[in-house]
Amino acid sequence: MQRIFSSPVAHGDITRLDITAAERTEGIHGTFTTEDIPGENQIGNIIPDEPLLATGEVVYVGQPIAIVVGESAGIARAAMRAITMEYRERPAIFDPREAHAQGQLIAPPVTSSLGNLDEAWKKCHMVVEGTAESGGQEHLYLETQGTLAYPTENGRLKVVSGTQAPSTV
Repeated sequence: MQRIFSSPVAHGDITRLDITAAERTEGIHGTFTTEDIPGENQIGNIIPDEPLLATGEVVYVGQPIAIVVGESAGIARAAMRAITMEYRERPAIFDPREAHAQGQLIAPPVTSSLGNLDEAWKKCHMVVEGTAESGGQEHLYLETQGTLAYPTENGRLKVVSGTQAPSTV
């Protein structure tokens, strides 16, 4: 079973992370941080805005920092609690307007257009003006998300996954 050690703060800099005690816990198969990821630490599919594990800076409460894998959930939980971290908390921004004003956008704005907008407005019988707001959106797919990985006899790893995007497994 695995457990995730995550950020207790909305924004901060990790100044020290010590997984030594977790690694020494009996029944632990592995404790992993960003240093254990040999390739890309990015899981943001469309916009590369989310690392799998935080590296130096955390930007939301609950952001994964380390993964602990043990023989049972209880053992993994105990090892996770043995991880110590020191951090310097930084001001967090919770309003998109404030983030924009401070130049702290997750990704640059995307603008797209088709045709001549000014001419299209002139042809409208009625124009309603105002403000519409919508929070962050994430694509919703209805199939279950699950992946199973297991070792094969020839020393390889077989991955079975139900997904729309096999390249992102």
